[in-house]
Amino acid sequence: MPITFKQLKTLEDLNPCEGLQKVVWKFNKDDIIPPRFMRVLCKHGGFAMGAFDGNTMIGFVFGVPAIHYGRPSQHSHMLAVLPEYRNHNIGFRLKTAQREEALRRNIDLITWAFDPLQSKNAHLNINKLGVIACSYDINLYGESSSSKLHSGLGTDRLLAEWWLASDKVKIIVGENTRGTVKKPLTNGMNINRAEYDGQGMLLPEEPDLSLTDDVLLLEIPDDIDKMKVSNIDAAHKWRALIQKTFLHYFNAGYYVDSFQVEREGNIRRVYYVLERLTTPYRPMTYD
Repeated sequence: MPITFKQLKTLEDLNPCEGLQKVVWKFNKDDIIPPRFMRVLCKHGGFAMGAFDGNTMIGFVFGVPAIHYGRPSQHSHMLAVLPEYRNHNIGFRLKTAQREEALRRNIDLITWAFDPLQSKNAHLNINKLGVIACSYDINLYGESSSSKLHSGLGTDRLLAEWWLASDKVKIIVGENTRGTVKKPLTNGMNINRAEYDGQGMLLPEEPDLSLTDDVLLLEIPDDIDKMKVSNIDAAHKWRALIQKTFLHYFNAGYYVDSFQVEREGNIRRVYYVLERLTTPYRPMTYD
């Protein structure tokens, strides 16, 4: 049966979101957003869309009204997909539906927070959706929450900025087939160059905070969740490294524009690509 999508407006529509929050994030009742509150927000500028397999909700996206750069925008607070339905483009389709509705409301910017050490999320957000990032929050949700996904490394977050009407985003989501998005640059200067130990663990190296090149590469582990299980001390060092690096280079006028994936045999190496930020920032256009 094909996956279908439906905007969620009524309390009955939104009730299944509570169960998905429990399954996806393992939240207890203190951290779950009640459907009745979601309904109030959706009636007053918010947005919710569900993905369904038959009559069963298998994912949803939920956004709230926001103000960024002094203009109306939307902050996408939750995107959930059941584990057995992941890697089937459902998250991407929920986000593009959210974009279409925002544009109908004359909103051209959606933001959301994501864990900078989760490489799969970074790839989806930056490469498949076309977001940029130029701000970093330390412990946005506190040092921990009831979710196991938030345990162990705090809740540092990058803020994704999704400029919905930019040429870059239009090309990536397939609206503009005449342009091309520039590929991640492989000749950027390495902020850090991590090395593997004998057990296949990517060890953090101190970042170089003195660089002024136009393009910089920041390497992160490909699988931080696996590292948290096998070597939590190394994971903590990675958190401290990227926190220090992002705060420094964002303050120095850089932003994240792409996410680079390289393969060395069976090893997958991943890098944030930082480029100089235009001042004041405007959505970038691409040839």
